[in-house]
Amino acid sequence: MPDTFRIIVTGKGQYLANAGDTLLEAGQRAGFGFPSACRNGNCLRCQGTLLHGSLTQRIGNLASNTRTVYAGDADAARVLYCVAHALEDCEITVPDITAPGELPVSDVSCQITAIDTLNHDVSRVMLRLPAGRKLRWHAGQYLMLALPAGDSAFSIANAPGGRDIELHVRHNAENPPSLDVIEALRQDSLVRARLPFGERFIGETLPDRPVWFICGSTGFAPAKAMIEHLLASGFQHPIHLYWGARTEADLYLPALPLQWAAAHNLRYVPVLSESADTAYRSGLVHEAVLADLGDPAAAEFHIGGSPPMAWAVFDALAGAGVPADNMHSDVFDYAPRG
Repeated sequence: MPDTFRIIVTGKGQYLANAGDTLLEAGQRAGFGFPSACRNGNCLRCQGTLLHGSLTQRIGNLASNTRTVYAGDADAARVLYCVAHALEDCEITVPDITAPGELPVSDVSCQITAIDTLNHDVSRVMLRLPAGRKLRWHAGQYLMLALPAGDSAFSIANAPGGRDIELHVRHNAENPPSLDVIEALRQDSLVRARLPFGERFIGETLPDRPVWFICGSTGFAPAKAMIEHLLASGFQHPIHLYWGARTEADLYLPALPLQWAAAHNLRYVPVLSESADTAYRSGLVHEAVLADLGDPAAAEFHIGGSPPMAWAVFDALAGAGVPADNMHSDVFDYAPRG
């Protein structure tokens, strides 16, 4: 039996996998951007379909506990590539995978061109990418900044294109490390950045259905980037933006969504959880969404916010009948539930 197998990734290319490698390990080594948040079969991000061939897949945590999966089996539609080893040449599908060379991650030094106060605890930080080096990212992706206290992730708040990158940085006494982050940025004129990251985005192929954005606090940043991209691309379907905050003061760019709503097919619904102001919807943001939701399977949903908030929205929408595949958030990747 050969110890190396050819693995075809439908629509993306192919690579070689040694018998001792998982399909995910071999694919990542070959430059494929497998979606994953673990390497033990828990997060389900790397799940796909075996179209041709056969493989073994580990069951549970014991390496000796495996089953053989053949193309066409019922289990072939639920292969977890992080715990799967090829037995022969295979063809697989992998949702959201990127091919080698597709939006590679770059490490660059960026100029900090401006830091503007947006409200009591959010600042807009503007970065400029190096001249003469064209970098690409998708709307909704994020970058990593190398700061004295360690790497910090921030969503890119503007649509792709050009050299300027907009970040929304929240900083307050409730989160002391965030004060160190904004102080470090204010004290320097350059910062190292790595980008792009994130598998939840809107790329060149636009959705063919309405899109709902549900966000809290600076979860508005990736929503802003994706909305700008959709509007600039002539998106024809309705856009819904639900922005949750505690009080009116927490909505740090309140005029911008109103401008979008006045000029485009976009509905903006701010929701306040700690205010009796009748000019706003009250309660939790997902409660407002559920009250307004029509066909739960007819739209695509992008959720931005803290892990507890994102998972609460996920559970509420799933309970209302929204398919899991229709919901997207970076939280589902970097903070998976066990």
